[in-house]
Amino acid sequence: MEIVIDNPTKARIVNITEENISKLSKALTYINTSISFQLKNHLKNRWWKKKDPITYGEKEEELRVKLKKCLLEHDGSNYCIRPGLIPHISIKSTILNNIQYPDFRPLLWKNKPSFEPYPYQLEAVKKLLEVRHGNISLPTGCGKSYILLLLTKNMGLNTVIVTPSQSIFNELFTEFQEKLGKEMVGGYGDGHKDITKKITIAIGKSLTMLKSDSKTYDFFKNKQAMFIDESHLFAAEQLNNVCHGVLADVPYRAFVSATQTRNDGTEKLLASIIGQNVLNVSLKDAINQGYLCPLKFAIIGTFSPDTREIKDPTKCKRAHFLYNQNIAEMAAKIANASWTMKQESTLVLVEELEQISMLQNLLKVPFAYVHSADKKKAATFGLEKVDLQDSVDRFNNGQVKVLIGTKAIATGTNIFPTFNVINWMGGSSEIVTKQGAMGRSTRKLELSKYKDFHVPKHFSMIYDFRIKGIPMLDKQLEKRVSFYKESGGEIRFF
Repeated sequence: MEIVIDNPTKARIVNITEENISKLSKALTYINTSISFQLKNHLKNRWWKKKDPITYGEKEEELRVKLKKCLLEHDGSNYCIRPGLIPHISIKSTILNNIQYPDFRPLLWKNKPSFEPYPYQLEAVKKLLEVRHGNISLPTGCGKSYILLLLTKNMGLNTVIVTPSQSIFNELFTEFQEKLGKEMVGGYGDGHKDITKKITIAIGKSLTMLKSDSKTYDFFKNKQAMFIDESHLFAAEQLNNVCHGVLADVPYRAFVSATQTRNDGTEKLLASIIGQNVLNVSLKDAINQGYLCPLKFAIIGTFSPDTREIKDPTKCKRAHFLYNQNIAEMAAKIANASWTMKQESTLVLVEELEQISMLQNLLKVPFAYVHSADKKKAATFGLEKVDLQDSVDRFNNGQVKVLIGTKAIATGTNIFPTFNVINWMGGSSEIVTKQGAMGRSTRKLELSKYKDFHVPKHFSMIYDFRIKGIPMLDKQLEKRVSFYKESGGEIRFF
């Protein structure tokens, strides 16, 4: 069997046997569990079916089409796969790559970083350059943005760096302009629409909205290198639409993330996009080697003021965990005492605006909060619309001692004085737990520009909660604890 790579998103399979067609079809088929959940709820919607059976049926058909996908396709002449899947195929084959790769033209630093890269960062750059289409997995705090910066500088090509969120966009945009120069780096997204620079920092959602007959579309289509930051944070279809849509012809491809996985059954789709993994550093190893801050964990037992038995997992979590006044009071006591007694700052991660509202009157020390809700919705909870970066900056430089944040800052945001992190998000998601409470805790304060505003941080303490008498929440906690164990840190139950 021979695989011929025609372009960055299509590879033909030549001389394939019926047996191998069957093997590949089975290996490359997946079920999107998110769509499965939507379909299940749709089939329960008898009201819609009775009121408008035509649109109900159309929606059902749409979901069934999306439910199950096979990444082995036929273009009318040949069976085809995505080049990113080649490293994941166990069938022996020869590879012919017809992609034309431009030569590198390394750039000069505008402002050279004041520190030298760690050995694993140099290794990551070397391997990604060699493989030309691949990914790395590094824990939060290991300097993935610096790896992207080194790749961009060493290649010197027309490059786009795609981010999943506004906060990550702003951090990369600032860093790249500082290190490589404003004349070299432009932005697209969050109010920026610069398509004149060699290097462009872009928000993924903004790229999916481009019209194919526009000048902007052509600008991105003709890029020579694309780097995707925190690839696992993109919605599966959005990442697919970016990498196999406007950026389909870009030859050099690198994907960096803390967790190259998904929670919705689309791992095979993700693999087809991100290609071969060339470096994977575990959180425990990064901590043991001194690259990240050590973690410790305290699991505090309490009860729910709500005595109802709730079978729905989402409603159960909301009633007994997220809206639990006991947790609110304990979180506030930890935050207040940590500052007044030890001058240690506290980050509180929440899921909903109501949790921020519950904490406001309980905190006795200066605090700030971050959310992504609009002004009108925030006002219903007695909150204001806030500037994300301003709140984070005030926490980092010690102006406020407690920062409360939703998912708006739970991933991809550089937070340093995390002496204490309170996980009031709960659930059992690997991504939410590792990128949230654990990921926000691992950055080393002593290596940051904020170190002089705080006492030394020797480790981060992560607080979580067990709601006694709620078996469903116990199962969710067990999953979170299994993720905590991966850090190698001490876990104590109270």
